[in-house]
Amino acid sequence: MTTITKDPLLAVAKGIIYFLMGVIAFAGVIVAIGAPAFAIFGGEIAPDITSADVPSHIRWLIVLLLAAVAGILYLGWRFFLNMLKIVESVGEGDPFVPANGDRLTAMAWLMLAINLAAIPVAGIALYIANVVGENPGTVDASVDFGGLVLILTLFILARVFRHGTAMRDDLEGTV
Repeated sequence: MTTITKDPLLAVAKGIIYFLMGVIAFAGVIVAIGAPAFAIFGGEIAPDITSADVPSHIRWLIVLLLAAVAGILYLGWRFFLNMLKIVESVGEGDPFVPANGDRLTAMAWLMLAINLAAIPVAGIALYIANVVGENPGTVDASVDFGGLVLILTLFILARVFRHGTAMRDDLEGTV
């Protein structure tokens, strides 16, 4: 019997994770190409931003912003890659392996890095929008408690997985 027929939830989870990884990879490639393209061809890509009334450093801030967004997208891709490996280990029937504790810890650190990196990225984007005369809309400057809860949950789950693995190893040693 295949994994899909044994547990359709795992198949759906894997499909969603693959889809998200694909979207993130596509966006990351586009943004990563956009950073050097804007550095080289900035005037042709966005003539309004490179006009005389806009400071010249804005062009390099946009390149920095694009590079930072590409980095955040890469971190997000790595997050979902770890999640995919955990889902695959569940499908194989043995989720309590030491690697899954490490993956959960890595996912927590990745999510922390994403949340911290988003702060200066939002500030740079807001500054650029103000300088070029665009209405940036509103910026939510509150603390993301959902993200903090996710990070704490991942760190705790990593400990649970490590403890469960150690308990299983102890139990196998006594039998």
